[in-house]
Amino acid sequence: MADNNIKESDKKFNNKGFSLIEVMIALAIFSIGILGVASMQILSVNYNSHARRLTEATTRGVETLETLMILPYDSDDLDSGSNYEITDGTYTVSWDVTADPVLAYKTINMTVTWSERGAAKILRFNYIKSQVI
Repeated sequence: MADNNIKESDKKFNNKGFSLIEVMIALAIFSIGILGVASMQILSVNYNSHARRLTEATTRGVETLETLMILPYDSDDLDSGSNYEITDGTYTVSWDVTADPVLAYKTINMTVTWSERGAAKILRFNYIKSQVI
């Protein structure tokens, strides 16, 4: 019934759509949102890359440490005062051994190093190997 009161001239200007300004404002808001999502995506990729490198370094260090753990106590790779180094791609695993002859144990100090975005990264492991089990 309300339609009967509307004049024909008013119906011409009652368009059902968006004006150019409304569309431009919506595009501006959408663009700002997309830029925020894009910057989050870049950060996510960088953090995932760092996590992958840290996991690879940890894996290389643990594998080497487990190899040293199963060696006999008097193995050449566990000589006290010696420094050892293995380079595997971008990762360098090095360790030194210090012995305590009185208490019959050796301490293995292991370091895994690699370069990430021009900065040196270091991961350390320590293990005590007993002569008596």
